[in-house]
Amino acid sequence: MSIPVETWRWLASEDGFEAIACAPSETSASVVSGLRKRFDADQVRGILEAGAARRKAGAKLDAGWAASLLADIAGVEMASSALSSVYKARRFAEVLGKGALVADLCCGIGADSWGLAEAGLRVVGVDADPGRAVMYGHNLPGCSAVCGDALADCPTDAVAFHLDPARRAGAKRTLLIEDFLPGPDVWAAIIDKRGDGAIKLNPGVDAFALPEGEVEILSEPSGLTQAVLWIGQLAGAASRRATKLSADGTACSITGEPERPEDTHEIGAFLGTLDACVERADLTGVLLDQLGVSLVHPGTGLVTGEAAISHAMVRWYRVLEVLAWSEKRVRSALRSHDAGVVEIRTRGSLVNPDELQRKLRGTGSRNDRSVLVYRLGDRAVAVIAEQVREETPANERSHAGGDGGRDV
Repeated sequence: MSIPVETWRWLASEDGFEAIACAPSETSASVVSGLRKRFDADQVRGILEAGAARRKAGAKLDAGWAASLLADIAGVEMASSALSSVYKARRFAEVLGKGALVADLCCGIGADSWGLAEAGLRVVGVDADPGRAVMYGHNLPGCSAVCGDALADCPTDAVAFHLDPARRAGAKRTLLIEDFLPGPDVWAAIIDKRGDGAIKLNPGVDAFALPEGEVEILSEPSGLTQAVLWIGQLAGAASRRATKLSADGTACSITGEPERPEDTHEIGAFLGTLDACVERADLTGVLLDQLGVSLVHPGTGLVTGEAAISHAMVRWYRVLEVLAWSEKRVRSALRSHDAGVVEIRTRGSLVNPDELQRKLRGTGSRNDRSVLVYRLGDRAVAVIAEQVREETPANERSHAGGDGGRDV
């Protein structure tokens, strides 16, 4: 049962704000009973929901902003992290200039608007959900909130838009663009109406099915978080971009045209694992050419070379031994390499990393050993390797700002 909009309006009041601040982190029958002596049933549900959402937001959004946030849990889960919000907002500000008016369509609790406003842009948030419009108005008093339709109520004086369509079909997340709400027909109408903008999508969306523009895949410390379709002036020269956002506020990007190399090479002196954004953006071939390394096998995200060429998109390992996958053989080999605690890297369901790590833990003195278990065509191999600790060169890093978590 949803929480009525009237309750969200009350939660945005001084009394409601104080009640959320006192919301317990753990609930019990006695806690709920105590709250019901002071508040009605909808208010109690709202207090508990808003309190839990605020705690959840603290690990994902800007800490100062999250401290006074009004939101539900689903709104926080769907929101962009502070890291990605700040990163995207910078492009808006650089292209449009500070003070430009941006329409944040399907704005939710306002996480992307927060980034745009921090970048010096004026923002109008539009959302069809009356409760989310109340949340947005509370969270961003310096922005305008409109409860309405993304297309019909898009401000006529906005010079660009940011659209965040719902990415669920019923209770399940969807990758099919025809299941997004609003869908591609509305996207086309908004693009025709405004021309310049960005559409936030799942990182697993079929980029080849999207309207013309630049598709950027964002990776954060928690993994892939979103795809962004940049349109009009906001699009770059290339059709694809892969960007890794680090927790310290730096970004590394590569751009190019999509290709999916089918090469296979034997594993050499060093083995590298690619950041997932490179593969998802179909830019593996671009990175191979940049670094002069080889692909081990299609679809593995593994590259190899005779040197560990430092790059933020590659995690390198010094190869100690390559053998056919067998738990018994690997355990024996690890003993000869003085292994203690080992790191497990794999793909798919070939092995259970947590379970295998426990089984392979040895009594040796080296805790920098890794075991990479991958399927290469019709054979499964295990690579015993030593982690290469290298700093990314300064010329491969640029300031992104912010601090955030995952957009789910």
